[in-house]
Amino acid sequence: MTENIPKTMNVGVLYGGLSAEKGISQMSGEAVVKSLLKLGYKATGISVDRALPSRLKEEGIGAAFNALHGKFGEDGVVQGVLELMGIPYTGSGVAASALAMDKVLTKHLLTGAGILTPPFLVVGKPIEYSQLLRQSGMNLPYMVKPACEGSSIGISKVSVPEELPGALAEAFTHDSRVLIEKFIEGQDVTVAIYDEAVLGSMEIRVREGSGRQFLDYEVKYTEGLEVFNIPPSLPGNVLKSVEEAALNAHALLGCSFYSRIDFKVAPAGRPYLLEVNTLPGLTALSYVPKIAESRGMNYEDLINGILQSASLKGRV
Repeated sequence: MTENIPKTMNVGVLYGGLSAEKGISQMSGEAVVKSLLKLGYKATGISVDRALPSRLKEEGIGAAFNALHGKFGEDGVVQGVLELMGIPYTGSGVAASALAMDKVLTKHLLTGAGILTPPFLVVGKPIEYSQLLRQSGMNLPYMVKPACEGSSIGISKVSVPEELPGALAEAFTHDSRVLIEKFIEGQDVTVAIYDEAVLGSMEIRVREGSGRQFLDYEVKYTEGLEVFNIPPSLPGNVLKSVEEAALNAHALLGCSFYSRIDFKVAPAGRPYLLEVNTLPGLTALSYVPKIAESRGMNYEDLINGILQSASLKGRV
């Protein structure tokens, strides 16, 4: 890989931020800083707030490793700041980041391209959702999600009608638009894209006896609550279709270098794309590092490759 970022350059690792995923981002960022220092880079951890532009100037940052998650970090906002300041950065550009962060826009794009995604409807306050659900023809169970959040924040599974008002109330605390999505029974599979190609795939299951119904925030970030299969326990032709859909979605949204694409694979083998993550987690419990390790790529190699992909994505 071409060396775009020399080790003499001060690399700013952006973490924390203003979103509900601040804590996870900080864990990702701290792990990245440690790895870059181990590799011999000059790396500075930057806890992001609204003074970010001033901090970037003060520290003399030449390139940014974006370890932010969620709003104001993964949605194109920080990417726009970096483009304006002329600082190369990792991850996707402004447009791709904004599109992928918005689950509604992502679903419309995927559907238009023939990529299967669960049936859904979008509600906003004030809303008489009962009539909309009747018109949609969707049957229980549902997944209720904020339109623009990640890490399963604000997400609930609704199995009986009485659970829906509480699930909507929780989701509305995170966004003014909420998805009510048909719950797909099947296997949870995630695909890591790296250097514009499929790096590998993994199946994730909730550990039996955990008392959890799906891959919620607690399951994802509590060690021991998940069970992994690498590669997923899927027929070869099904896994191929999942990985092809992931790569197509990555390209369709205009993602850059790496991403993680989440699916539900129904028992009949039909893959439903759930979400495109343009800045997947890089903690010890995160999925992309686990997939990379299964392919013989250690954490430092993964981080080095991502850093060397840093660039400006805007056109002038």
